[in-house]
Amino acid sequence: MRILFWFLLLAAAAVGVALAAKVVNGYVLFVAPPYRVELSLNLMLLLVIGGFVGGYALLRLALRMAALPRDVRELRRRQREARARAKLDAAIVALLEGRYGKARQFAEESLAIPGAPGFVALVAARAALDTRDFATAEAHLTGTAVQASSLTVPRLMLDAEMHLEQGQPLEALAKLQTLKKEAGSHTAALRLELRALQGAGRYGEIPALVDQLVRRKAYGAQEGDYLRAAAHAEELEARSHDPAGLRTYWSKLSDAEQRLPKIARAAAKSFAVLGGDREAADILARSLERHWTPDLVTQYADCSAPEPTKQLAEAERWLTAHGDDPLLLRALGTLCVRAQLWGKAQTYFEASLALEDAYETRVALGELFAQIGRTDGANAQLAAALKLALAELRSRA
Repeated sequence: MRILFWFLLLAAAAVGVALAAKVVNGYVLFVAPPYRVELSLNLMLLLVIGGFVGGYALLRLALRMAALPRDVRELRRRQREARARAKLDAAIVALLEGRYGKARQFAEESLAIPGAPGFVALVAARAALDTRDFATAEAHLTGTAVQASSLTVPRLMLDAEMHLEQGQPLEALAKLQTLKKEAGSHTAALRLELRALQGAGRYGEIPALVDQLVRRKAYGAQEGDYLRAAAHAEELEARSHDPAGLRTYWSKLSDAEQRLPKIARAAAKSFAVLGGDREAADILARSLERHWTPDLVTQYADCSAPEPTKQLAEAERWLTAHGDDPLLLRALGTLCVRAQLWGKAQTYFEASLALEDAYETRVALGELFAQIGRTDGANAQLAAALKLALAELRSRA
C-alpha cells in the first residue's frame, strides 16, 4: 500500500511538472561581453536543482570519508566488547556449572581483550579461589581492574574468603571489618564472619551473630539453636583453665541453655578439670532432668564429688523412668564402687550386662572383682571384655 501511494504521488508530481513546463515560456540570459548565453527558464531550474543535489551529495561523501577512520575504530571497539562479553558469559556459565578451570580460562581470555570490564577479574579470582590457586586469585584481586569503587564489596568478600581458605581467620576478620564500614552488614558477609570467628576460636561472639542470621532467614530456628549451642560449648571448653572466666560465662547463659546436653557436657568437663566435680555433677544432673542423654550419665558417674553416697542417691532417682538403660545401670555400679558398696555395684553391673553385653561394663565388673579379691572372676570378665573389644574393632574395620 505504501509503495502504491508513493508511486501515485511521484506520477502526479511528474505530470504537474510537465504541465508547468508547457505553461512557462520564460528564459534566462547570461551576458559576459563578448559572450552571451540564453537558456530557457525550465532548463535553468533543472540545472539549479541538479547542481544543488550534486553538491549536497559530494558534501555528504566528503564528510563520510572524513569520518571513516573514526567509524572503523568504533566498529572494532564494539567487536572487542562483544568478544569480551561472550567470554565473560561463558566464564559465568562455567562457574555456575562448577567447571572452575574453564571459568578461569574464559575469564582470563576476556581480560586479555582491551576494554574488558573489571568485573571479569573478579570472576577469574573466584574461579582461581575455587581451585585453591591463591597466588592467581590474589593477583586478580590486587590488579587495577578491580579497584573501582563499585567493585569494593565483592573484592573484599573474595579477599576475606581467600584468607579463610588459607587458614588466616584474623586477616579475614580484618577484611570483613573494612567491608562493614564500606557497605554495612549483609547476609553473605555475616556467613563469612561466622566462619572466621570459628576459625579464630572466638566462640563467645558467635551466638549474637547467629541471632542476626536467624532473623535474616539465613538459618532456620533449629540450625540456629545448634550453632549457638556448639559455640557456647566450645567457649566453655576454651575456659577450662580460667576459673573466673568460666564461671562468668556460665552465669550469663540462660537456664534453658545451661540444660542443653552439648553445653552441659562441655561445662561439666571444664569444671571437672578445675577440680569442681561437685559443680560438674550438678550441671549434668540438671541437664539430665530435662534432656535424658545416656552418655551424660556416664560423665556424671565419672565426677568424683566429695559425697559419693549423695551422688548415688541422686542417680538412683532416675531408675524410675530409665531403669532399662544399661548405661545408667553401669553408672550406678561405678558410683557404688566409689561409695565402697561392693555387692550393690556387682548387682548394677550384672543388670547392665543383662541388657547390653558391653566390654566397658565387663572391664568395670572385672576391676570390681579384682578389688574385692575375686581373681578368677576378674580374669574371666577381663578376657570376655577383650573378646568384645576385638570383635567391635573388627566390625569397624
